[in-house]
Amino acid sequence: MPMYQIEISVPPEKDNLNYVRESLLFSLKIKEEELLYYNIEKKSLDARKKSAIRWIYRINFKTKNPPGPDMLKLLKEIEETKNNYFPIKIKDKKRIVVVGMGPAGIFCGLFLAIHGLDVTIIEKGKSVEERIVDVEKFFHSGLLDENSNIQFGEGGAGTFSDGKLTARTRYEFHQFIIDELINAGAPDEIAYLNKPHIGTNLLRKILKNLRVRLISLGVNMSFQERFISPILSKDRTLLGIRTDKRELESDYLVLAVGNSARDVFEELARQRIILEPKGFAMGFRMELRQKLINRNQYGDKAKYLPPADFFLSKYFDSIKGSVYTFCMCPGGYVIPASSEKEMLVLNGMSNYERDNIFGNAGLVISLSPKDWNNEPFGGIMLQREVERKCFIAGGGGYQAPFCTTRDFVERKIRTEKAESSYPRGLTAFPLWEIYAHKYIYFKEALKDFDIKLKGVLSDETILLAPETRTSSPIRIRRDENHMVINAKNIFVCGEGAGYAGGIISSAADGVNTARIIINLSGR
Repeated sequence: MPMYQIEISVPPEKDNLNYVRESLLFSLKIKEEELLYYNIEKKSLDARKKSAIRWIYRINFKTKNPPGPDMLKLLKEIEETKNNYFPIKIKDKKRIVVVGMGPAGIFCGLFLAIHGLDVTIIEKGKSVEERIVDVEKFFHSGLLDENSNIQFGEGGAGTFSDGKLTARTRYEFHQFIIDELINAGAPDEIAYLNKPHIGTNLLRKILKNLRVRLISLGVNMSFQERFISPILSKDRTLLGIRTDKRELESDYLVLAVGNSARDVFEELARQRIILEPKGFAMGFRMELRQKLINRNQYGDKAKYLPPADFFLSKYFDSIKGSVYTFCMCPGGYVIPASSEKEMLVLNGMSNYERDNIFGNAGLVISLSPKDWNNEPFGGIMLQREVERKCFIAGGGGYQAPFCTTRDFVERKIRTEKAESSYPRGLTAFPLWEIYAHKYIYFKEALKDFDIKLKGVLSDETILLAPETRTSSPIRIRRDENHMVINAKNIFVCGEGAGYAGGIISSAADGVNTARIIINLSGR
């Protein structure tokens, strides 16, 4: 029997899998025993009209008997999709070192190991279990471990995030990545939800299971080992790498470092690897009540729906760029994400349940290399300048400088205290001084956003500073084979290299880099 597809609309108050199945049978006008097979391909929320919010399920199915002519008009016949991924063992077992255990490094190493290559992954930070201890210690005491923190350690910066699995593009190995995450303990729904997320509490468990999977495939994993430099021959071919513990011979090197790996960028520059400046964004974290967000987005249906998110943007022709919200964390927490002492960095984090009373999002402005004279390290210098300024503004101890959005727009500090999820405490500060030359754009954007999401401008909505690590301010130049353009057998991938952003796109870039290496290794 052919496979067909149908869309079913489900009211929020009746959203459960039993009701979905019953609705499918009712829509098809068939009995239970006539349904041979079905699966949910996609689930998305249509909230365009608050009076008629619906979950839309796209369902693929097979039935015993072919649908009648009238029913066929409502259906779409589809081809059955098959997983065409068949790993091929490589005869020439090349030695590969992957630096970095974020999504790009983990999935690059996994794909290589499945094909039988000799893989070593090294990470300057600690395993996720030990890393959690260091992060929580930092939250409570302000004692920062520069090698084990929100930025560095198993899982990369995404370990302490909302765990979003959205991507602008459907990557070739998207299903491979999703399947591996589900096998490692992610909920099945990530395969079909329109905006899937995992949350930091589930990510921790998934990372442990991915580690077990890698080790079972023969991958050598080394924590608390810092990459120092590649070892190159006279003709600039890779011979191996140098770390703070040893020298390793290697046929290929994959640099899958995060966007905060400033020491790696500096070493690559010393090795004359070509780096170029890349645009990114900086700004604040905006924190507001989750109930307010839910009410704005869902109206009376809020009690039946998961915590709402939002995206707001305002374009300014004068700067050819936008102020926009970034990395929204429903029911989440604002956290200190510093990786260098006496420099303050903020980020957002949610658990899978998204059950905190606050929601938060980055409120950032687009920056381009012309803002720092097109110097490769100009973006990092700007980040450090702002991070140091905000550490001082907070009064030290990684307290966050803050003000209400209303005070920000009116350039007045009237509120000395505020409720917040931020664990290190708040210090009232005139935040319009942090990005003084960009203030007018933030001000106008906030006024515009308050029209779109009532309550953005409020005595209860606060801005905390700074949000600086939205993406890498540097791109490591690579060719079509993901190899750096002036050295042989050094590959770069992921967010730190400037070619991805987020868990899925970074993982996909890592897999594609692995595939290129496999093809170069010969079969």
